Amino acid sequence: MGDRSHQAPAAEFFRVPADDLRRAETDLLEAMGLSPKDAALVADVFVQSDVRGEESHGARLFVHLLARIEAGSDRPHSEIAVVRDRHAVAVWDAQQGIGQVIAARAMHEAIKKARMYGVGIVGVRNANSYTSAKYYSLLAAAEGMIGITYANSGVKLVVPHSGRKPITGTNPLSIAAPTKNKPTFVLDMAVSVAMEKIRQADELGQSVPVGWGLDVEGLETTDPKQIVASKALLPIAGAKGFGLGLVHEILTCVLMGGHLFGAGGTGFRPYTNPMNVSQFFEAINIDWFLPLDEFRARMDEAMETVNSIPPRPGFDRVYYPGEHSSLEEQRRKNDGVPLPKAVISQFNDWCERKEVAPLSTFI
Repeated sequence: MGDRSHQAPAAEFFRVPADDLRRAETDLLEAMGLSPKDAALVADVFVQSDVRGEESHGARLFVHLLARIEAGSDRPHSEIAVVRDRHAVAVWDAQQGIGQVIAARAMHEAIKKARMYGVGIVGVRNANSYTSAKYYSLLAAAEGMIGITYANSGVKLVVPHSGRKPITGTNPLSIAAPTKNKPTFVLDMAVSVAMEKIRQADELGQSVPVGWGLDVEGLETTDPKQIVASKALLPIAGAKGFGLGLVHEILTCVLMGGHLFGAGGTGFRPYTNPMNVSQFFEAINIDWFLPLDEFRARMDEAMETVNSIPPRPGFDRVYYPGEHSSLEEQRRKNDGVPLPKAVISQFNDWCERKEVAPLSTFI
């Protein structure tokens, strides 16, 4: 097993007010050609990631989106082509538009259909990364519905549980359900650890846990640099995680007529290449099954039951999916978003180039 023998110096962090981060991201996107409405939406996606503690998909990834827009691979004027639209179901071609813009439109269309038919499903092909799956499932939960989204990935990264060559992407999914008084339930996960988390660990000079990925020889390693080099991630839960990843491929690229396994896609880099992602968005109208107020009350009861489980040694309490990140969101909105100095420097370089006011920071 390959371990890191030389750790890089610990990264220096500064805090950035969440509102200033949103302002700067919106201004940069408008400077890149997005409409004010689309720019505000995309910024909201990235800021949500940072305030909820998902820094790997926040500002550090945002600068790569800017590079892709500049290279022409993510088109700032996001137009969809309707492939088919039949009652509760639609299939769209994203035509390589901005992933976050297309994804939000797709979930809103699924919500609209669910109001009419009880359930709405919109599939998207030829898309770019939407970065944070939970953003879109939460759109449905905010409308009193259950939101579900799956995506395949624009680059093959995950090996079969017994293999050494990647075949699927990390393939995120998110499911959100509304509550009454407790934080909204939202599961946001992938069939492996996100490659951006491994890149982030490498940037910060940190090792990663055993079971995250392989080196170029097909051996498990805790060195993120070796995993980045091999581009070989291990699926969660072995064969079960790999099987779940294949289910995502079926529900996205196979069902939607997209590129199988994101063929030809290369992820965020090189910036000039397409991602060839396919996505699935579903909204379930709770009122067609159970009165919404009753469902919300039952959700609170169910989550209280989860919270009542005694924690094991080393943990303060038991959280359900979405609860901890909701608490973190409140803290960071008050105290600022911690960002590495290197990310702030990259971000402000873009601000200087596009004549946008830089981020304000405090320790």
